[in-house]
Amino acid sequence: MYGKSSYDGFPYRHPFLTMHEVVHEPAGARLGEGQLVTSQMLIDLMAGLGRSLPLEILPERILVRTEDTSVWWSQARERRMFFGDRTGDAARELSGKMCPHPPLLYKVRGSHLWVRALGENQRPVAHSGLFIAPYWNCYDNGVVCTGSMRIPREKTVAAIDLWEDAFFQSEFTHAAGVRRHTKFRRGLLAMWKSLEGKKRFPAQYLVSTKQTLAEFVNDHDHSYRNQNQTD
Repeated sequence: MYGKSSYDGFPYRHPFLTMHEVVHEPAGARLGEGQLVTSQMLIDLMAGLGRSLPLEILPERILVRTEDTSVWWSQARERRMFFGDRTGDAARELSGKMCPHPPLLYKVRGSHLWVRALGENQRPVAHSGLFIAPYWNCYDNGVVCTGSMRIPREKTVAAIDLWEDAFFQSEFTHAAGVRRHTKFRRGLLAMWKSLEGKKRFPAQYLVSTKQTLAEFVNDHDHSYRNQNQTD
């Protein structure tokens, strides 16, 4: 296993493994050439060891459930958001306030979390169009910078609520380089300020990703990167 113990970028949090055949020779045994261990190899290994998903009743909110990936949606609802101490006066004034939020789409794969917004308050289908999640800490590709978020250890269906709570109970600290979080003309923080105490999130404030649910499910890019968003 290779990695670093200090928080100075790659490969911290992204260690990698190599697997070596044992070569037997007259003079003794030695390790052969290393082969990079991939996620699929680990999945195959677990399957070979007899590990499988537990038998569970899947709630209506679950869209995809495999050994390493869960995708689900949540209805529009009111929630509180929290902002870090260094985010400026405008953000700190919003911290802890109750606001309406759009229906959201979540994906968890391992310790990685992705979040998108939905345009309609109903269960999405494969061709449903997705929108940028109107939150700090979220990149254009949907991946969430988890920072100090408490990552749930539970791997069952019950963990979906733990992931949602972890996302909203952690602090939003930075815009993640996203050029446009919302169509609200005065920007993201002004939008949330205008929604304080309201009951419904206006779908017209959402920015399209030009990505469908089917594409989102199959895109496992968890790098902290952005793409140029067209208005």
